[in-house]
Amino acid sequence: MTKPLGKNVVRKNSGADVGDRNRINFIEGANITLTVADDGVGDEIDVTIESSAAGGTIVVRKNGGADVGTRARLNFIEGANITLTVADDAGDGEIDITIAAAGGGAGGDTSQFFPAVDPNVKKGTHAGLELTDGYTATATQEIFIPKAFATVDKAVAIIITADTGNMRWGCATNWGSINTPEDYDQHTDSIAANDSACIVDRLTAIDISAALTGCAAYDLVGLDFTRYGAHANDTISAAAYYLGVYISGTV
Repeated sequence: MTKPLGKNVVRKNSGADVGDRNRINFIEGANITLTVADDGVGDEIDVTIESSAAGGTIVVRKNGGADVGTRARLNFIEGANITLTVADDAGDGEIDITIAAAGGGAGGDTSQFFPAVDPNVKKGTHAGLELTDGYTATATQEIFIPKAFATVDKAVAIIITADTGNMRWGCATNWGSINTPEDYDQHTDSIAANDSACIVDRLTAIDISAALTGCAAYDLVGLDFTRYGAHANDTISAAAYYLGVYISGTV
């Protein structure tokens, strides 16, 4: 087709001629932006066509911080104790990425047992500290809260008694952080004397969580667990054996 004087012949992708006109009108379609500028120096009209569709490029940042970069592809890398499952979800037009902790406990829990310090007796093959009947006897314990613990959710003293009945007991603590660091008695807590039912030879877990309120990672706790064996409420007519403290927390 011969170009008429003063007119432009237009075609698409080297196909058939669409028409010839004095003016060409560029129309922005879906997800397209147009920038049109008169370039007098180049004696031309500059037309810039850009896609505004999501997925052309992705801008990435972390925790609301500065942009890390802009790329057309993201690469997810499995770090320590992390597993990734990536699946193409064509129905929803997306990529599904599942991030899971590998080998973690349910809810991110962790626990640790601290055995009695300087045990002086054995119950079967269990080493413990004897809390003698008829006396006020105290077991002293050092507990270090591991760095993996965000909080201490529960703490129990493990006791075996040689008789069935109620044991009168109390608990006192003081602690400080070795990370900050703090004074050894920066924090103090206690549980007033009360009674717990025990069954002969049964591993009895006595909740002492209230004496560690606010403990967290890197705290070093000094704990006194006391049996009031001479008190009338202590009806166990035999020795009790303190085995240690079990704590559990949230990572």
